[in-house]
Amino acid sequence: MLSVVVIAADAAVRVSPSPEAIVRTLAALVPAVVAGVARDFTLAGLSGAPGLEEIADHAGCALALADGPDAVLAAGLGRARGDHLLVLRAGFAPGAGFLEEAGDLIGGAFAGAVLLRSEAETLVTRLAPDLASVQGVIVARSRMASGARDIAGLARGVKPARTMRARLRRVD
Repeated sequence: MLSVVVIAADAAVRVSPSPEAIVRTLAALVPAVVAGVARDFTLAGLSGAPGLEEIADHAGCALALADGPDAVLAAGLGRARGDHLLVLRAGFAPGAGFLEEAGDLIGGAFAGAVLLRSEAETLVTRLAPDLASVQGVIVARSRMASGARDIAGLARGVKPARTMRARLRRVD
């Protein structure tokens, strides 16, 4: 099962998502719990960010706060409990086919990493979907590299073998 870490701020994106976007991201992941794909959730953000404590309390997830955007990812990863992690930027939600594809990954002997990219939003990303921005990663804890400050840095550090077919849709 996956430990989910939803990142509400990181070094790459200086503007934090709205509380509504964070709630929509968490709500979109409820079916993963029901299907037995996700086991625990951590919301990671900046200390003093409005609404994070209330959102985490209502969602029943752990809260990891950091003093600066460079430390948010590390704080969130430090609270995750499972051997397989789904790290996802708040404001994005998994699209069609995610549950099946993620279930297949963790159902086998998964010890690698895969990228989660956003849906195509421009002509360029429609023509070349692998140019869409990285908004998440699924990774085995054993592959974790230390020192990543954001999701893109985490993805570079774990050297994913592929990109999931399921894309992330913007929900903010």
